[in-house]
Amino acid sequence: MMESKGNGAIGEANHVGAGPMHRGRGRPKNLQPGNRLHIKIPETLTQKLLEIQRDTHASSITEVVKSALTLYAAAVEEHRCGGHVFFKRKDEEGVRQLPLFI
Repeated sequence: MMESKGNGAIGEANHVGAGPMHRGRGRPKNLQPGNRLHIKIPETLTQKLLEIQRDTHASSITEVVKSALTLYAAAVEEHRCGGHVFFKRKDEEGVRQLPLFI
């Protein structure tokens, strides 16, 4: 389940006399920069996010998620352009291709 909360952006209802900081009720019509995104995730994924945060010294789970989305966006763009993403470990011969199911 995904839900976003607005930040008073264009397209959100401001009621007469409510003042400039009043936000419309409900979800915004579309996700815009600065909106909050709420994602319900299973406990196993929460534990994985916390493990990654610890291992990478990220300041927050938000930082982990933003980094993950940046990496995924780069992989999708590479796939879109006909490329592939590979992993190579320093102690192993050969490479492993990252499968993208898009």
